[in-house]
Amino acid sequence: ETVSYLAAMRYTQWGNLLGLPAAVVPVTRSADELPIGVQIVGRPYDEATVLEAAAIIERASGGFVPPPFAWSAA
Repeated sequence: ETVSYLAAMRYTQWGNLLGLPAAVVPVTRSADELPIGVQIVGRPYDEATVLEAAAIIERASGGFVPPPFAWSAA
């Protein structure tokens, strides 16, 4: 499904507007090797909890794996 840029942003707009701490953690990849992640948004001034939750999710999902290169070395 194609989603417009503004429609995709709708989930992050309020957190940004309100200045809430947030983090995004990649957890898996789609069949096309695109990253799929989880966004964590916390209470005002509670960055520590957001980072702790992000670390827990990252450990549970196997940690960061760099994406494959989309081009070949020619």
